[in-house]
Amino acid sequence: MGMLEGQTVFLSGVGEGLGRDAALLFAREGADLVITARRPDIIESIAAEVRQLGRKCLPVVCDITKLDDCERSTHAAIERFGKIDTLVNIAYVTDWPKRLTLLESEPDLSNYRGCFEVNVFATLQMTRLVAKHMVERRAGRIVMINTMTAEKVYPGSEGYSGSKIALQRMTRAVAMELGEYGIRVNSMHPGFMWGPQVEKVMNLRAIQNGTTPEQELKKVTDQAALRYVPPTEEYARTLLFFASSLSDAVTGQSLHVNGGLYFH
Repeated sequence: MGMLEGQTVFLSGVGEGLGRDAALLFAREGADLVITARRPDIIESIAAEVRQLGRKCLPVVCDITKLDDCERSTHAAIERFGKIDTLVNIAYVTDWPKRLTLLESEPDLSNYRGCFEVNVFATLQMTRLVAKHMVERRAGRIVMINTMTAEKVYPGSEGYSGSKIALQRMTRAVAMELGEYGIRVNSMHPGFMWGPQVEKVMNLRAIQNGTTPEQELKKVTDQAALRYVPPTEEYARTLLFFASSLSDAVTGQSLHVNGGLYFH
């Protein structure tokens, strides 16, 4: 019997890396899935893999910046499965690689606003809708995918880092507000995750620095205590911890997972 047997997990903003690995891991642990993203081809493909594992999966095209989309996907999840036990907010936008410092930025700071719109307001918009359902059931778990750059900042990261540290603080506030209803709210702060996105980063760095992707990856692993970049499936296991009864006593926490790239 799996750790999530009989549960429904809602994954918001699923991609080919962490989102896919989390969906498959949760399915292997007995959960049925609702997966959303803006690209129907990705979620349909992942849904097919989940069903091959013997679990049910509802893919819903959703742009979390649109309230109608959030309402429609939440309603579809409840209508199909009757409940949502866990919400994992994965959707995000980043300003990398075209980061602008404060002095380089637009006068109205419009180059920073997109990150806040998606990473803070849209994420909370989805969270609010699901949380209202969880309050009625007096149970639930919410996990925010944050980032190492909320702590490990870089020049020009005001938009992305700023939005993510704002999300971290709001996560803690929401945890305080929802705790009396039996709802746990936590965040995972991943470092580099070996998968499609980090592979792109290493390729771009190699072009910029006149090196190879392997050399760029070694620069990162040499800084990490464990001397490797964890693959996305290892990060998915942390999400399983938050979604399962193993984390019953945990709420309002920010867990940094990075192979020892930095300590928090």
